[in-house]
Amino acid sequence: MPFDIRQLDKLEDYDEETFDAYQDALLNLFLESPEAEAHMAEYPDMGFWATQFMYYGYAYIGYTLPQTTRAVADEIITEVFPRKISLLSPKDADDAIPELTAFWQFLKREYKLRHADAVLRFLRQIEPDFKSIMNDSSRFGIAKSFFMMGQDAGFDMTDEKDLDAFMMQYNAGIAESSLDAPGLPGFLLGLPKTTGSKKTRAKKKKSRKAAKASRKKNRKRRK
Repeated sequence: MPFDIRQLDKLEDYDEETFDAYQDALLNLFLESPEAEAHMAEYPDMGFWATQFMYYGYAYIGYTLPQTTRAVADEIITEVFPRKISLLSPKDADDAIPELTAFWQFLKREYKLRHADAVLRFLRQIEPDFKSIMNDSSRFGIAKSFFMMGQDAGFDMTDEKDLDAFMMQYNAGIAESSLDAPGLPGFLLGLPKTTGSKKTRAKKKKSRKAAKASRKKNRKRRK
């Protein structure tokens, strides 16, 4: 049965289970596409940015892919991404726009989405500035600011023990000074252990597994 790109449009409310199944199915179709195969020649680990675009577009600001206009893509990429997604290194942003371009080329060819050309034009325009946008601290959300502060202090913020250690150090500093850290409000004293970065890492791991499986399939087809 052909994949229904508009199935989320029929839902009245966000349903995590339905969305996850939709996201996984569409990602697998993308990873098996000629657009993805061409992209993987240069960027073997792919799938992360496509899943983040789908997730934040739908679960966070309420737009499905068929509803995504240039303005929606702009909001996701220049406002939501830099606020929510933590990078371990600035260069981790390098593959974002090339991957999203391949993804939207796939969506245009396979599903004839109405706004695909406008989104693709936007992606070409934003590509030179995307890395600086993602690493602009004035755009960071609270959780990302905390994550980046710990990383800059030498902590591995993807490790639970290091995360706990930095949280204790940060809270102790707040208690001693009775002042907020620059750019971060005092309610980080009660910051939960889960940050946007943990979800990001889980999605990336899942995407890499899917990409690896796809590359195996592609190699078999070429033999």
